Amino acid sequence: MRALYIHADSMEFEAKDKTKVAEDIPDGLHKNKMDEVLVVFVTVESDDEDKVLQVATEASKDILAVKERVGAERIMLYPYAHLSSDLARPKASVELLDMLKKMIASSGTEVSRAPFGWYKAFDIKCKGHPLSELSRDFKGKDEKPASKGKDTYFVLKTDGKEVSIEDYKGGSDCLMFMIDKEALGKEAPSAGEPEYLRLCKKFGIQWETMSDVGHMSLAPPGAMMFDLVSDYATQIVNDSGIDVYNVKGTNMFSLDEPAVKEHADLFGDRLYSINTGKKSFILRYAACHQQFAMIRSWNISYKQMPFGAFEVADSYRLEQSGETMLCFRTRRLNMPDFHVMCSTIPEAHEYFTLLDGRIYDEIENIGRDYDMLVNFSSRKAFDDNKDMVQALCEKHGRDALIHIYPEGINYYWTVNIEYHMLDQMKRPREIGTVQIDVGNAKRFGITYVDEKGEKQYPVILHCAVIGSIERYLYALLDTAVQIEKTGVPGYLPTWITQDQVRLMPMSEDYVAAAKKIADGLRSKAVRVSVDDTDATVGKKVRRAKQDWCSYSAVIGENEIGSGKLKVYVRSENKDVEMTPEELVSRIKNETAGYPNRPMYLPADLSKRCEF
Repeated sequence: MRALYIHADSMEFEAKDKTKVAEDIPDGLHKNKMDEVLVVFVTVESDDEDKVLQVATEASKDILAVKERVGAERIMLYPYAHLSSDLARPKASVELLDMLKKMIASSGTEVSRAPFGWYKAFDIKCKGHPLSELSRDFKGKDEKPASKGKDTYFVLKTDGKEVSIEDYKGGSDCLMFMIDKEALGKEAPSAGEPEYLRLCKKFGIQWETMSDVGHMSLAPPGAMMFDLVSDYATQIVNDSGIDVYNVKGTNMFSLDEPAVKEHADLFGDRLYSINTGKKSFILRYAACHQQFAMIRSWNISYKQMPFGAFEVADSYRLEQSGETMLCFRTRRLNMPDFHVMCSTIPEAHEYFTLLDGRIYDEIENIGRDYDMLVNFSSRKAFDDNKDMVQALCEKHGRDALIHIYPEGINYYWTVNIEYHMLDQMKRPREIGTVQIDVGNAKRFGITYVDEKGEKQYPVILHCAVIGSIERYLYALLDTAVQIEKTGVPGYLPTWITQDQVRLMPMSEDYVAAAKKIADGLRSKAVRVSVDDTDATVGKKVRRAKQDWCSYSAVIGENEIGSGKLKVYVRSENKDVEMTPEELVSRIKNETAGYPNRPMYLPADLSKRCEF
């Protein structure tokens, strides 16, 4: 069924003459006028005849949603045969129109229907705003089957035993909190404002008040951290041992594309949508649509399998305004989305295990660890994948919380692992993830040619090794807060700090010497700033600590004469004597294997604006 919506100040019609398929109408219903009305011009097509109920159900929901969105007061259904050349039989058309009217009326909405099969004169006054003219194409897709039963939770131990939630004891703090939250629905009590927000403010990470809820802005320190993490996420994937195609794409996809619409339906009201007046679009929630749209047109042989596609994708999720949380839960996020095309399930298990190992490596690199929430789309999915998951539990020496979804829904995925760390608020926070997808290759038409020359659908792994860019930043900031709890200054890894080195001249007389030393360090790709302001030495030292510089040193007569610096090392909370060459060597060792970028701020503090 095709439809054209027009939001109108008024719509008036009069039935003039019958066609040979005209329905009989009582006297007094040959004409009608409605004000403040959503007019729905409807063409019923031949494909609709065997699914009248499904089409009417789908269309009525959409019509009512649009009515609310544009603020119309009533609805007029207007049979209009000119939107398609493939028309349904008159009887089926009338049946569908009557059913559509009945469904709309059952919501309490005032609705009328113009007669079918008549030549009619009409006068419409369209409002002319961006949503006043919309087109639709309803396919009458069957309603999703209702799930059967309830969600099932239990703990899978490292030895493969399944233990009920009630009987399980002795897990890590993170796992026990996960059980409370996920399986038992117990929310942790409020513990005040999270401490990491203080660090967000320090590094210029904040909400953008001139945008929608849940959108962040980043001043230079936060922007540098963000870009370095993005670089690192890209580096991790390209060093994974899997052949990678790095791509770039759009963030907007048309709901007229069946694959996009079907996939989008899985995410419901969490999607951002845009209407241009003629088409409806969604903003992507990850890189899936773009990568799958590209890959479906590639000529792929089994000889190229497995391979991955990767993009740090700006993604959009319509989180509830009360749920948004700086860096952790945002409406605009950046997902380092890695999709690996595998030829078989055993191959998918092999590379799933490889990615799992990298996910654990990365969280351990910042001094944290994970517990696993493992989701299965059905009991069969659990049985098919249990050996792999139990082997992961054994490898990590950790039990896992298992969640099996209710039966009866044909999900596109089979197993999904959410990797949670326990934050300063004693809440499990999902960071990394990996998933086996057995449905989207067919949905998007992605195929490869096997050894026999036959087309096959690949199994797709979805993976975010370090989570979204924002969530990895959250993990770094939360880790710094945890370090502070041990009684020493919190610090960030040297590779991600804005001022890796701060030099502080004792007076104006030593500014030139400090800048010369800074030039030498900068030539070795070290980010170095000079506090050339007229502040006292004590204030400069305090400011370097407040700015979380990894290393800082006062420059005076002794340093110039000896060639040695007394360097405050933030991560050790002590002064260490070293030459500039030794300082460079130390920084190179700490940042080896990580990306580097030049400073995002002026090197001289006298030239920096406050923000």
